[in-house]
Amino acid sequence: MAELNNQVLDKKKLLLAAGVLHSARAFIGPDVLHVDLTNLCNFNCLACWCRSPLLQEKAMPEWERKLTLSFDLLKGVFDDLSSMGGLRSVKLVGGGEPFMHPDILNIVAYIKKIDKAIEIDINTNFSFVNEKTAEELIQLGVDSFTVSLWAGTPEVYAAVHPNQTQDTFHKIRRVLKYISDRKKELNRLAPRVIIHDVIFNLNYQDAEEMVKFGLAVGADAIQFVPMDPFKGKTDGLLLDQSQRRALLETLSRIDKRYDPAGLRYTDVTASMIELSDFRGFIRRLERLDTNTGAYDEKAVDEIPCYVGWLFARIMATGNVVPCCKGHRMPLGNIHKNRFRDIWFSSLYNEFRRNGLSLHKGHPYFSRIGNDAVEKTGCYNCDNLWQNIPVHAKVADIKKKSPLFVNFCHFLLKGLFPK
Repeated sequence: MAELNNQVLDKKKLLLAAGVLHSARAFIGPDVLHVDLTNLCNFNCLACWCRSPLLQEKAMPEWERKLTLSFDLLKGVFDDLSSMGGLRSVKLVGGGEPFMHPDILNIVAYIKKIDKAIEIDINTNFSFVNEKTAEELIQLGVDSFTVSLWAGTPEVYAAVHPNQTQDTFHKIRRVLKYISDRKKELNRLAPRVIIHDVIFNLNYQDAEEMVKFGLAVGADAIQFVPMDPFKGKTDGLLLDQSQRRALLETLSRIDKRYDPAGLRYTDVTASMIELSDFRGFIRRLERLDTNTGAYDEKAVDEIPCYVGWLFARIMATGNVVPCCKGHRMPLGNIHKNRFRDIWFSSLYNEFRRNGLSLHKGHPYFSRIGNDAVEKTGCYNCDNLWQNIPVHAKVADIKKKSPLFVNFCHFLLKGLFPK
């Protein structure tokens, strides 16, 4: 069985590499799929792109806030993905709260029925999850929760989520601890709990408390990310220079108890928690432009974009977009076409080709992010975690195996004629 799994994995890698080497075509489905199940949401988080009260007229319009993808439509998408091959991970996420979708448990069950090996992560504010729902999700085999918290204390939590109270924070704490305790009882590693903390000028002083909270509830990891601003609206939440320096000092204290090899922070009681890409977060802060909020410019300019072979996002409108920040660049719509037809389309191939060949300042990429005149689209890339390792692998193949590259081109001409 292990040998068979290795053969399947090798085939996936070969077809992925072949697509990248072809430079304008995919031969297998995406590795990671993000699905915006619904735009319904019960929160109005201050740094949110959709519902922050600071957005005013730029907030998501009322008609769009009500959109939800039907279970039947999504079944067709996952059937396509099953036939295409390649899918490793599904993140249920989006412009709203996934647990407001009436069929979320059925959707999870359907994905696991297709292939139990597909990893399911639910990106959630976690306010709707109680002990009963948590138990159902554990039994369904959900692999992880990414809990958008943005605070380590109830006071800061209420400040950055204006329509929530400290009671919500305490409830979330209780249910997360329940999950941790149940995992120990069942001797399971899943579901992993990742605390997602977006950092800005109202919560940066809570960074150490965020780590303490994660340890207290038995979370598996904490992920710090800088806020991505909406020009003229939420950019007032950006750290100024003095706040950025203060945060870097706080992170340096945390870093003294952090093992970069194991990605682990260990407190004085020997309790441990993973700090995902912690050193990367520090580097982003060091490069942060406190006027625009851009922090990935150097890496994005140096590394081609491979995301057209690795990733897709389906929005609650049904639009299929090529990257996390590509919400203004639809390449198709599942209400009109099958997902497989969109993924293998000439429009998607154009994106793949341009991602490899064009500078990210080119007008083609002006629809990435919120504003065509700002660099915080491509230059605050949420898919760098995919692009960087693939770029290293592709460079290694080209350097060590030029004959393999030529063979792929020759072989693909016969197997996949235009």
